[in-house]
Amino acid sequence: MKKEAAKINFSKLKFGKLPPLNDPRTFRLSGYLQKENLPPIPKKFNWGKKIKQDNWGAMGNLKINNCTSATAGHLIMAWTVNTGRLKRPTDEAIIKAYSAASGYDPKKPEKDEGVEAIKFLNYWRKNPISGNQIIAFAKLEEKNREQLMQTIYLFGGCYVGINLPKSAQRQYNTTKKWTIPRGGKKSDAKKGSWFGHAILITGYKDEELRIITWGKEMIMTIDFWEAYSDESYAVFSEAFIRNDKTPTGVDVAILRNDIETLEKKKRVLKPAGNNSR
Repeated sequence: MKKEAAKINFSKLKFGKLPPLNDPRTFRLSGYLQKENLPPIPKKFNWGKKIKQDNWGAMGNLKINNCTSATAGHLIMAWTVNTGRLKRPTDEAIIKAYSAASGYDPKKPEKDEGVEAIKFLNYWRKNPISGNQIIAFAKLEEKNREQLMQTIYLFGGCYVGINLPKSAQRQYNTTKKWTIPRGGKKSDAKKGSWFGHAILITGYKDEELRIITWGKEMIMTIDFWEAYSDESYAVFSEAFIRNDKTPTGVDVAILRNDIETLEKKKRVLKPAGNNSR
């Protein structure tokens, strides 16, 4: 007889991802993709298929609000398992990065308030996590499905901030599939009625996305992503490079040249408040 999966008690969880910060200097994915001779994007793909569904690890996110750093850890796993040998950051390394980016003190858990996704990505761009440091990141246009598929396929996954409705809690413990609720309380379907969260999208097929959250793989519909995501990023990393190219054939020299061009454009913009990079 198949053992029923244990349900997660979310009653003590607050949030992990704070509302998006607006920094006009952040790269836009459209600025990069327009200059690339992109390989064809397949109709379905999943970078997470080499990792068992329950082997990702929560990386501390069931106890503290570090979803932003846990998602980074899951990205490192997806990149490395597809370019050589799987590397799984330790929970200690992931929590250390979260503490550095957010100010979280393990000795004061009552002050665990989460951190903005862009603030964490900026930290990661300047500081390696378990030896893995990102080159840059770029923001997707809202509700742009084409950019979402391109990001997942070309860069080994998509780093997504999502403003979850309360209905997602019930769906996680029952169907393991996040869909737009078609009935029940309207308040349960309201964007943000649960909390802000960061997740990794590793794949897509038809109208569904493969995601990693709280150490588990589950399904989220593209409609749900459109309705509830509030920021999505392509993340560029040397961990996703093998023989000077990504597994999908993007040349690292071209990638670096394009990033350098975008950096030059960014320097002419004034810093946005305290969101400097």
